Amino acid sequence: MGKTALIVDDSKSARVVLKRMLETHGLEVDTAESAEEALVYLNSNRPDVIFMDHMMPGMDGFEAVSAIKNNPDTATIPIMMYTSQQGELYVGQARALGAVGVLPKQVEPVEVSKVLQSLRVIGAETDRARRDPADAAEPGSSQPDLERLDQDLRILIQDLFDQQRAVLRRDLLDSYETIAARVAREIQAPEADEAEPPEDHPGTTAPGGLQVAVAALLVVAIVFALLYAARERSFLALQQANADLQRALESQQIAVASDSDLLLAQLDDYRASIGSANQLALQAIEWGANQAPHFDFDELPLDDSRLAMFEEMSDQLLQTGFAGVVRIESHVGDFCMVDAGVEGMRLAAPNLPAAQCDQVGLPAGAAYELGSRQSVAFANFVRTANSKSAGRIRYEIVSLGNSAPLLDYPATTEGLSAGDWNEIAASNNRIRISLLQD
Repeated sequence: MGKTALIVDDSKSARVVLKRMLETHGLEVDTAESAEEALVYLNSNRPDVIFMDHMMPGMDGFEAVSAIKNNPDTATIPIMMYTSQQGELYVGQARALGAVGVLPKQVEPVEVSKVLQSLRVIGAETDRARRDPADAAEPGSSQPDLERLDQDLRILIQDLFDQQRAVLRRDLLDSYETIAARVAREIQAPEADEAEPPEDHPGTTAPGGLQVAVAALLVVAIVFALLYAARERSFLALQQANADLQRALESQQIAVASDSDLLLAQLDDYRASIGSANQLALQAIEWGANQAPHFDFDELPLDDSRLAMFEEMSDQLLQTGFAGVVRIESHVGDFCMVDAGVEGMRLAAPNLPAAQCDQVGLPAGAAYELGSRQSVAFANFVRTANSKSAGRIRYEIVSLGNSAPLLDYPATTEGLSAGDWNEIAASNNRIRISLLQD
């Protein structure tokens, strides 16, 4: 009898991609759109392996793993988390609940093969611990062979240790490869900076880094011009006020009380002018940061290309004396997509009728998860921003998924091309930056 795998994921595209990878290894694959549906399935079925998503409506992946492992009838089924979540802390939490490891959703087919081999689902004879209990007794004998049963238990325990050792070894290798790739990118970064920029091609947007750089330079120029003009006006006003006060004291012998009131009023005016200049500077910084809000269909909302802009913006905020929250909202567009086989869903051709799209947009949970994704460097920047500014600047990242589009989508796809539809989706695929003073 062939081996069976169960995929639990609310994303149709994710289920299709993983199912096709597993079927290439001769597995029979069943799917469930929610953790609740998976638990009902397990009441009458026993798959050889379960691939469990984390972020799902209702019961999430961790709760489902706990429920499966607490049930004696299903506790021995190996569970692999299949999710976009990363990091040693997440892997530790998954294993503490009973999962054997974490498989990223951008996984290559070769990685799926390694996981199946490490779990003894493929590449080996059927586990003796799962065979027909009738094999435990000799033909014609009414009593089980105790010696053979003892040997089978030893094999089962050894297999469990081998599975865990293989999974740990694979995770360590993945960590080493990630570190090596990161070091290589840092070494090659200076060479990449000296390389010529790629040529623009019709139908593509200009690189986000160039737009950010131009916007940042414009913001710096506006900020310095405003600050210089405000301080120059304030200095001249205060100088004139002091001269008037001196002449008044010498010629008219104004009472001390009147002199104090006049001076305090002039100082208040000075403080007000400085505050007004700072407010204008903050408005200019916020405006400049929102000049390149969009990110492409296959890009992270907050990747390394935006990191330089946020670093420079933090320096400018410190110079203006800003104290408060930098709120970053991410929005995900509902793109018209077609099935690309094991590669998942890709953007539809512009001339394809929109009514023929295999999928329009992502489920709410998947869109929320995509909107919250960041590169490692950007996540580290946000984590250290509070300490570097002595608590004055705090970053708040909010994913709104696809719940609040900037532009409304047509009520129907009839008569529209995929290109027309995706122009609207691209406008909704964006981030919004707000400066909220304490």
